[in-house]
Amino acid sequence: MSKLIEGRIECPFYVKEGNAFITCEGVLNGTQCVHRFKSNALKNQYESCVCCTDGGKKCQHYRTVSILYERGLRA
Repeated sequence: MSKLIEGRIECPFYVKEGNAFITCEGVLNGTQCVHRFKSNALKNQYESCVCCTDGGKKCQHYRTVSILYERGLRA
């Protein structure tokens, strides 16, 4: 069963979320990055304000990974 929030995520690098964490495409090829939060409430706030808004472009991790694609280091 999919989670309601996953239908709202706009970030192309988002992989999954769980209890107080978000997993995204990693900076290194073939890896994933886990972002851990002090609480589920903080994670939910981050998802709503960052992952679900403007394609995730407010996120520093988004900016880092997108540079790899812009420079042709990822396909």
